[in-house]
Amino acid sequence: MYLIACIAIALCVWFVFRRFLLENFYISHKGKYVFITGCDSGFGRLLALKLTEIGVNTFAGCFTQEGCDSLEKEGLNQGGANLVTLRLDITSEKSVEDARKFVEEYLEKKDAYLHAIVNNAGIFTIYGPDDWCSTDEYVNSLNVNTLGAIRVCHAFVPMLKKSKGRVVTMGSTAGRLHGLYVGPYVTAKFAVEAYMDCLRLELRPFGVSVHMLEPGCFKTNLLNEQAQNTRVDKTWSRLSEEVKEEYGLEFLRNFKTAWQLGVNLVANPNLMWVVSCYEHALFAMYPRLRYAPGWDAIFCFIPLSVFPTQIQDWVLSLMYSVQPGPPLIPKSLEKEKLKKSRFSSIAFYLFQLAVVAAGLVVFFSRIGLFVGDSNRVVLKQTNNTV
Repeated sequence: MYLIACIAIALCVWFVFRRFLLENFYISHKGKYVFITGCDSGFGRLLALKLTEIGVNTFAGCFTQEGCDSLEKEGLNQGGANLVTLRLDITSEKSVEDARKFVEEYLEKKDAYLHAIVNNAGIFTIYGPDDWCSTDEYVNSLNVNTLGAIRVCHAFVPMLKKSKGRVVTMGSTAGRLHGLYVGPYVTAKFAVEAYMDCLRLELRPFGVSVHMLEPGCFKTNLLNEQAQNTRVDKTWSRLSEEVKEEYGLEFLRNFKTAWQLGVNLVANPNLMWVVSCYEHALFAMYPRLRYAPGWDAIFCFIPLSVFPTQIQDWVLSLMYSVQPGPPLIPKSLEKEKLKKSRFSSIAFYLFQLAVVAAGLVVFFSRIGLFVGDSNRVVLKQTNNTV
């Protein structure tokens, strides 16, 4: 018992020492080159501009030429002569291979190495209940959110082995916890998390580290209301009359309304929180394997993800039952639901809150609140390797 207590104390001391001291040490970014996908807007664009601002040589992959041009212009306005943009479609093997050749040739001319890749590109694939989704919705989500990252890793990891570099990938709390009406998105995010976990173990002997960001809900263009409604309406238009009758038009309207109200309620406007996590994963001497930016991620989704499935289902069902929008009840179930109260009993509600609170107490130490730029210590290096 004494030995176990000593080990527990030692682990706690090491955790505090690493989290609050060692993680503030940064390697020098001088001469480093980083490749980022999905830089047309959102986190990718902000990260590219941030790295350019601090002097990191940045390859920014954009899906559109318009994205390339506007990013170049904005980067130059900030004095970012070290920003290089290129067209990139991560769903295309040829496009990814062309990007690899471009970066490889560029680095050879500079006699430099690639320090890291950032798999940032992704799409938001929420269409409604699984009854509304065809395999096409799942294929589309997997092709971008999972296979896109795999294609980029296959192309660029050989370069990272030479520099003992880093792979940083955008995941999501949706890659740790399921939910209602998010099947295609959650499936793809769980898959990319699993792939990166496998890759991390396989690349460890080569000195290449793999890191995941698992943010909560943030206000990016992915959550655009018009785009979301267009996706849902297009999906609804393809449904059979039988399925439409089962759910009803009121469910469709309520789904769109409830979704947007929920997003407005929890979405975090501080996008730089995620960018700071990216920067830490890229240049911290002791980066974390996982980052969870977002208050909803920290206080709800990540802690809940380690509980038994039955408790997860109870809590998630409760959260959807008390969401700020109209009730989401399929037309075929309305009569049955009217016999029951919309809310669970007060005791059940308090029990669920207690479960979440217990999760915070037990698992809070596993999650940092945020990673910022304060108190950093930069250590100089004489080469481009980590």
